[in-house]
Amino acid sequence: MTPAEYQALTSPKLSHPARSLYQFYLRHQARGEHTQALDYPVLGKALAVQGEGEYRYRVTPATLTDLVDELLAVGLLSLVENPHPQHYHGAVFSLPLKRLQGLAALPSRQFAMHPDWRPDDQFAGLARLCGLLDSHIDDTELGEFIAYWLGRPEVFENQHQWMLKLVRKLKNQRSIKRSPAPLAETGYQQQPPLAVQNETGPSKRAQQMMAEAQRLHSDVATGADKSQANTAPKISKPTPPTEDSDANEKDS
Repeated sequence: MTPAEYQALTSPKLSHPARSLYQFYLRHQARGEHTQALDYPVLGKALAVQGEGEYRYRVTPATLTDLVDELLAVGLLSLVENPHPQHYHGAVFSLPLKRLQGLAALPSRQFAMHPDWRPDDQFAGLARLCGLLDSHIDDTELGEFIAYWLGRPEVFENQHQWMLKLVRKLKNQRSIKRSPAPLAETGYQQQPPLAVQNETGPSKRAQQMMAEAQRLHSDVATGADKSQANTAPKISKPTPPTEDSDANEKDS
């Protein structure tokens, strides 16, 4: 199948019976780029699904005509010869997309993780595209990745998607193992981080609060001393005797 055929077969305009008619019968039995003359009874029997004693799905001649119209609408068939204009029994078609490669390669098939899985040659380029410059992976990292997804057999991815998961895992692991940030630089002198500076003593804010507390304590102590000085009783000193007081004592 070419990429052009794949793109046409995945069109939402196509029903599943139309895809089966093209892939398993018309293309499979084609002679070069042309189909064999359509035989409605043979095709109807080939597409029928038989159950126990009866058909679970049957295709009528009108249904076959509708299925061929679907394939014509998406470009998978091109009419070459049709002896009966009312239907396509006996008609011959060309397969225009059989040799057309299209613009993109077919996506690889999805699969579950298995023990022998390995990234391919495109892993380094994919890693750089995702920002992982060191795409080297050791056996331990690869083994952990495979072991993790072996425990989830319900997950199916193609080769590109598995490699993308591995790149994301390596990025997460290596971001955790990063070395600590270097010392901050100021001019030509290296300054230790703030956390290191703070370990040697109280912070600047703590020092300011301590100084303010000491100032308030000093003010309170000074105010108390002044209050005690004002409330203490005053003791009058005796005055020395004078000549007048001595004379008065003699007269008396």
